[in-house]
Amino acid sequence: MGKLFFFKPDNKDKDTILPPANIEKIFGDERDIIAHRLIANGGSRVLVIENLKTNRRTNTHDPVPIIGNSRPLKENVVVSNSLDVKMQKKVSIIGCGMVGLATAYSILNKELCDSIALVDVDGVKLEGEVKDFQQASAFSKRCSVEGSTDYEVTRDSALVIITAGVQQKPGQSRMALLQINAAIMKDIIGKVLKYSPNTPICIVSNPCDVMSAVASKIAKQLPPGRIFGSGTVLDTGRFRQLIASSLNLDVRGVTGFVIGEHGDSSLAVWSSVQSGGVKLLNGDGPGELENAIHQEVVHAAGDVIAKKGYTNWAVGMACAEIADVVLNDMRLVMPVSTCVRGYAGVKHDVFLSVPCVVGASGVKQVMELDLTDIERKQFHQSADIVWKAQSEIWENVQ
Repeated sequence: MGKLFFFKPDNKDKDTILPPANIEKIFGDERDIIAHRLIANGGSRVLVIENLKTNRRTNTHDPVPIIGNSRPLKENVVVSNSLDVKMQKKVSIIGCGMVGLATAYSILNKELCDSIALVDVDGVKLEGEVKDFQQASAFSKRCSVEGSTDYEVTRDSALVIITAGVQQKPGQSRMALLQINAAIMKDIIGKVLKYSPNTPICIVSNPCDVMSAVASKIAKQLPPGRIFGSGTVLDTGRFRQLIASSLNLDVRGVTGFVIGEHGDSSLAVWSSVQSGGVKLLNGDGPGELENAIHQEVVHAAGDVIAKKGYTNWAVGMACAEIADVVLNDMRLVMPVSTCVRGYAGVKHDVFLSVPCVVGASGVKQVMELDLTDIERKQFHQSADIVWKAQSEIWENVQ
């Protein structure tokens, strides 16, 4: 996959822009740069070249100034196809495995941004995926899809989503992936910040909570909340969907959160569950039925992995939901993973999911849930489990 190219006018002739040496020479002038970009964005090579040869579009012209001469204007292909137009909203996805591709598809399908940049180590496969997405964009609003093994393609992102890492295998816990994915995360964060130093970064790579903490420690110059994990957004969605379906309601009619680890030690905050403003449990703690629902949530991913080998569509849609909230600065309350030192008395520098106000710069505020004594104890247990795994590598994270 090619890189993005930046060019300057030739000193000898300020009206001439010469293409970089590594761009195919077709015309020998600035049209080569335009052709390169249009073809890379999915344009037909033969049609692009033909239309740049002469002004074939005789029924169009550039905008007319409000005052000045009234002579007929011809289309200026360089101005009309300016490469200096900056996309308003770019989402970059690092890692194009099943989760990364499902995330890209969901974002494209929901028409959330003007540009999607994909980065992966497998350049050949990535080129095929990019071409496939470019063709799929014919059925969506105009959205540029680019891909590269070079992180320069992510420059000026409005949001970066990191899904890169070793895939979870059937029967394998998320924590077992810790050592390998921590090393991968360390390599990625520096490259992302080089081209988008102020962008919010959403970590999806497993184990999500530890990887979010690792990424945050590496990027210590960023404000708190700028890096966060996708956390239990998906778990909470599964939780609400199970309750809503059981009550024959739309999922939007149910509120409630799953918090803590994005994994086996998560806890369903039944004291927060409401339907139509009415609490589902009236003062009593969760019983056998409620615990069974939570266990169904906990084992949902494992069940899918056992049957098809991986999970992708549900997490892809969850990531698209997060992208929507960030790109449109919606300030929606979501259970994303952030540092919970001090939350409910937690003493460690661990990232866990709690209700957070999410906007254009990431986590804006953290909401303090009124947990019961049992829920508080479970939250502490979740924090201890995550910290036990995290502490094995924490001192070595730089």
